[in-house]
Amino acid sequence: MTESVFSTIVGHDAIVARLRHALEMGRPGHAWLFHGPGGVGKRTLALAWIQSLFCPTPIRETSGVSGCGRCLTCRKCAEGHHPDLRILEVEENKSRISVDQVRDLTRFIAFTPLEAAWKAAIIDDAAWMNEAAANALLKTLEEPPSGSLLILVTERPGALLPTIRSRCLKERFAFLDDASLTRLLERLAPESDPGARQAAIGLAGGSVGVALRWCDAGMLEGRQRLFCDLDALGGRSLADLIESARVWSESERFALVPELLETWCAERIHQEVADGRAGEVERWLETVSAVTSLLRDCRTINLNPRLTLESIFIRLARMRGVAF
Repeated sequence: MTESVFSTIVGHDAIVARLRHALEMGRPGHAWLFHGPGGVGKRTLALAWIQSLFCPTPIRETSGVSGCGRCLTCRKCAEGHHPDLRILEVEENKSRISVDQVRDLTRFIAFTPLEAAWKAAIIDDAAWMNEAAANALLKTLEEPPSGSLLILVTERPGALLPTIRSRCLKERFAFLDDASLTRLLERLAPESDPGARQAAIGLAGGSVGVALRWCDAGMLEGRQRLFCDLDALGGRSLADLIESARVWSESERFALVPELLETWCAERIHQEVADGRAGEVERWLETVSAVTSLLRDCRTINLNPRLTLESIFIRLARMRGVAF
């Protein structure tokens, strides 16, 4: 079978078939909502679909049309340089997608295409639009320009305005199975150690994005070290806790902390659920929310990493019964 952009998509066969059918019928629609867990390929498939829509030399396979993946148009799309494609996301050091970003996008969508027959945009992650941005987008969804395609990508469709959701065709993505993850890691991380890949699959929870991060040997080593430190919080002095915060606030280590902390807290919550301790589950969920907020603020408003981790470690130690 001839290689195509859709042939690189693993694990979402039913969704791919429906999208290819829409292309084959010449009815791609004007607005879609791709929702589901993080790191399973929502944005990747959105981009592959746009490549297929734009490709001037599509190839026909047994189940529909697809972009060739090799022509200049496909390469421009893949690299994010095509003049008729826009990818919108939260800007660096910002916490939300702003109304100015969305207004700029709606102007872009309204212009006549320069090279392709369509104008297309991906909003990733659409749930991070502020209220004004969401309302600005709604106007475009209500009266979409002819020949335009807008794909909203999110893990949290419930955070979007109901009026936005109702104006989109929807595809729900699921977690990937181990066989799909194995195929993807062999292709995307061929240099990684096979043992690390296998460990990554076990830790990924069905997300290839998470699995790719776990393939890094430093991530696995960091997991073991940080988990040991966190497991010991209940029996450590305040001075020891502050020293751990200093060590983990160093830039190279701190880059690992958000995901490792999330994983560790999730394991604690799963254990409390298994033990039937509903009260403790509620306390842990409140703590995880506070920890996530602190880490996000550290990234977006430049809080001091060491002080941030001190606050987090103290909070987690108190969850383990320490009184300080």
